[in-house]
Amino acid sequence: MEALGKFERLLAGIAVIDAKLADTIRQLEVRWKTGEPRDGELTELVAGVLQSAIDAGLLSFETIVRGFNTYAHDFSERQLDFLRFGRYRATSYEEVYRDVYANEAFLRTTYYPALLLSYLAAPNYRHIFRRFDRILTTWRAERVARVLEIGSGHALLMLFALRQLPEAIGLGTDIAPAAAAFALALDRITAWATSRFHFEVTDVLQEDSSALGEPFDAVICCEFLEHVPEPARFLRAAHRHLRTGGRLFVSAAVRMESVDHLTLFGSTDEVAALLAGEGFEVIEDMSVPFVTRRPRDAAHWNKLLHNPQVAATFVAEYRKV
Repeated sequence: MEALGKFERLLAGIAVIDAKLADTIRQLEVRWKTGEPRDGELTELVAGVLQSAIDAGLLSFETIVRGFNTYAHDFSERQLDFLRFGRYRATSYEEVYRDVYANEAFLRTTYYPALLLSYLAAPNYRHIFRRFDRILTTWRAERVARVLEIGSGHALLMLFALRQLPEAIGLGTDIAPAAAAFALALDRITAWATSRFHFEVTDVLQEDSSALGEPFDAVICCEFLEHVPEPARFLRAAHRHLRTGGRLFVSAAVRMESVDHLTLFGSTDEVAALLAGEGFEVIEDMSVPFVTRRPRDAAHWNKLLHNPQVAATFVAEYRKV
């Protein structure tokens, strides 16, 4: 009951500012339930992180609501344009870096709050978190000891990984200077990985194969491939930083526009083919359509994934070969 109270407390605080948003999150929780007890436990876990970040002053209810609504409104407008014209608005990495990754105020007040709340308020992020939780059970059994996250941002996934892998150490990397301060603050607030989590502001594409130390047992790369103009080049860098047989947990937006999306993937198969061509062997592919209600069966799920009018998120685990 204590865990349940965290979710309800968070929604109550959001409802004071935006009752419609709080109701939307509650409906999504109901419509995307799998029936597994762990599903609800993870919802409460994420809600607890957000509430703790608010209590500690890293975030506020106002920042979360305003940031999410601003980001969601911009996403909706961009997605409508994409469906009309078949292309993304952003045309260069330099443009995205200037407007997003070098814009500390935007990251702190809009981008990171919106993405964190998305783990409760967006079906694709919910799916990513739950699939990652399942995979971490295997990583723990296989004694994964060194984990690298590329494009960490707020670093929730890395911190969660270290919570589930109590003997592991983790390195988060990001090109955004504001990411380090935010991620390290979230580390202190959660206390999930104290002394086992480190962060570097760096571009892994510019590093040689030894700059980050010995090869890692696992690499996390979520919602990143669409952010770079040459995803194949990035995957080659990720491949270098993994030991042979090492695991890659990856996700990518498909037919989904956003402020920092550069590479348009037209299908989940396109992402899978890209990974296979860069020396990775699929362990499990578990993509999800971006819809407000869980599809009624596997046939409906797959139909939505292959509908060019429906955005999707490719989610999978790979092995370096």
